[in-house]
Amino acid sequence: MKRGTIMAIEKKTVVLLTAEGQFIRVKKQAHFEIGEEITDYESVRAIPRIRQRMLQTGVFGAALLLIIICFLMLRTPPVVAYVTMDVNPSIELGLDAREKVRQLRALNEDADAIVTGVKYRGRDLETVMNELAHKLVDKHMLTSDDGEIVIASVPIKPVAEQWEKQVTQTMTRVLDEVTKQEDLEGASKLEVTTVSLPVEVRNEAEANGVSSGKMAFWLISESQGHELSLETLKKDSLKKIAASWGGVNKVMSPHEKKKEKKQDDKKDNIDKNKIDKKDNKENKNDKDKRNNRDKIKRDEKDQIKGDKKDEIDKSNKNKNDKREKDKKEKRDKRNKNNIDKQEKWKKLLDEAKQKNKSEKSSPSENRHHSGKEHKPYKENKEGKKHKRDKEKQNDDRSNRRE
Repeated sequence: MKRGTIMAIEKKTVVLLTAEGQFIRVKKQAHFEIGEEITDYESVRAIPRIRQRMLQTGVFGAALLLIIICFLMLRTPPVVAYVTMDVNPSIELGLDAREKVRQLRALNEDADAIVTGVKYRGRDLETVMNELAHKLVDKHMLTSDDGEIVIASVPIKPVAEQWEKQVTQTMTRVLDEVTKQEDLEGASKLEVTTVSLPVEVRNEAEANGVSSGKMAFWLISESQGHELSLETLKKDSLKKIAASWGGVNKVMSPHEKKKEKKQDDKKDNIDKNKIDKKDNKENKNDKDKRNNRDKIKRDEKDQIKGDKKDEIDKSNKNKNDKREKDKKEKRDKRNKNNIDKQEKWKKLLDEAKQKNKSEKSSPSENRHHSGKEHKPYKENKEGKKHKRDKEKQNDDRSNRRE
């Protein structure tokens, strides 16, 4: 018999997972639902292997995601702090970050009857404390006349700054309200001493079979010079032990005051550091503003200097251009004068040559007009040469003077 489970429903077909692990399509019917197992079906066509793998992967991924979501939803939040309450019964509560009770246990025999039957897991601290307080009042272990209580908080993980204070205030308020409701004649409030302890004190308390609050009381009383054995601490209430010392609060308050002073000093230092940081930030901002203004002024000065420099460079360029132009004009003028002189001397030379030719052509006539004895041709030639050399020397002197 063929059987398969419906995995998806489409318009005209449904996707079926067979017993052999194959995905196939069959004709859709009106009563089909996802997850339903059907038999005697008529397959339309088998889904390709690649699509089968894709569908298998998708189904596996969806199942894994569902498992993770369920795990996260059902996972119990961790305990971030333990809080003990010492009346004569000693009770310890384990709280998560949202002040929900995750653990509740009796730390001595008197507390067994109080803790038994209390539903605490995942409930608000106020609700659980209300039930515990009613039980304590019903058993006459807590009244407004003779109630001295120590509440000790022990953070085991980082908590918010005011978290411990909020927890101890909630517990104190519930105890006080329940005591007033049950004991109408009682006019005074309960004496509640709160203390915050490191985890090492809790570990030591567990090793000695007492609560964290009682261990803190023992350590403080020993430091003040009081003699107190651990057996007495386990057996008797803190009120009875501290009666001859002025009461529980008198023994533990100096320690708490010192601690509060340290916390206040720490807070003051933090506030002072914040103010200093703020002042430094403001000073830095002012300094940045001043630097920006100075930078703008420097840029403006540089711009002015740059403009002046450009003007000076332009003026110098114009002067240099004019100087070069004047030099060129003088040079051109000098060259022109030289050319004119050369042409003049050339003209004189041509005239001298022409005159010399004319004298050669008629020597007897020249002698007659001059009245002087005519010198030989060689002498005349040497004399003319000497004359030209002298004229050339004079021209060179005049050129040097110019």
